Amino acid sequence: MKTTIQLFKFSSLFSLILLLTSCFGQEKVSTKTFDDIALVNKIDFFDSKLNQEKFSCGFLLQHNNETYAVTAKHLLKHIKPESMKTLSFENNIKSWSLYPLENKSELVTCDKLLNENKSENLEAKSTYDNDWLVFSIKENSSKVKPLQIRTTPLIAGEKIYVVGWTRTMESGKQRVYEFEYYKTIGDRILLKDVVVPEKFGGLSGSPVVDEKGQVVGIVSGPKEDPDTDKKYFAPCSLTNLVLFLDKIKPSK
Repeated sequence: MKTTIQLFKFSSLFSLILLLTSCFGQEKVSTKTFDDIALVNKIDFFDSKLNQEKFSCGFLLQHNNETYAVTAKHLLKHIKPESMKTLSFENNIKSWSLYPLENKSELVTCDKLLNENKSENLEAKSTYDNDWLVFSIKENSSKVKPLQIRTTPLIAGEKIYVVGWTRTMESGKQRVYEFEYYKTIGDRILLKDVVVPEKFGGLSGSPVVDEKGQVVGIVSGPKEDPDTDKKYFAPCSLTNLVLFLDKIKPSK
């Protein structure tokens, strides 16, 4: 009888430990859901030792009846070869594609880097200004939904979401994280944390969307509010990207 009671206590304790471990290890994500909209980057260099099979995030953007692939420009500060000094892939990057993490076969193959600029120094701090790379698309075999740009102003306190995967995530559906809009400073959108990952690394380039799934920004870096000296999660707005795309002649 005593042995039975001891086994019961041990079993109960073991179950409690498993439950606590599961609770503490459970990832915090928003209850909000969206259609599949997030992608990760696959980058092939002429120097194959630098190839990136999965590097940060991106998304598809629909504008003026064209679909583009978008990710963060500052990614190039971290993965480029030493010979790559400016915003130009020439002789450095062989190809750039994106895919949903759950299905690598659904590849979005990029064609041309549309905002190539051989006079823009990638070492400069200004790399974080207009923090986007935008590509024309050669082939798209994915079922990921291209996003529409929101055209109305953000409202203080409204819910905003980031959709993608952090650096440590190797599989699974896109994650959704939750924020509140605070203010806009220049081309940066300052957001207050609501439901966020422990580490943001790897989310760069992810789409930032509103309740309706309209895109309002792209994950960039933090920014300090000059009024309070507090640092905020601060995606890059798409205002200048829209102006840039509006100047591009539509394909025939």
